Amino acid sequence: MKKLAVLFPGIGYHCDKPLLYYSKKCLSAYGYEIIEVNYKHFPHMKDKDELIKQAEDIGYAQTEEILKDIPFSTYDEILF
Repeated sequence: MKKLAVLFPGIGYHCDKPLLYYSKKCLSAYGYEIIEVNYKHFPHMKDKDELIKQAEDIGYAQTEEILKDIPFSTYDEILF
């Protein structure tokens, strides 16, 4: 069975921090191929709606670019 896990870290929280590091390690042990979506170049976040919308747009575009060539239909099981 071909399995894939796609990890989405939060702003300021990357895949090498404990929550995602140990999840990634566990998923790998169960035979999942791991794809990490690592975001770059977010605006400095404050409580401003415009910056939040800008960060959403940047994150969406980067995620789309990272995942565009993944042949999802070839996997039997996918976790996001």
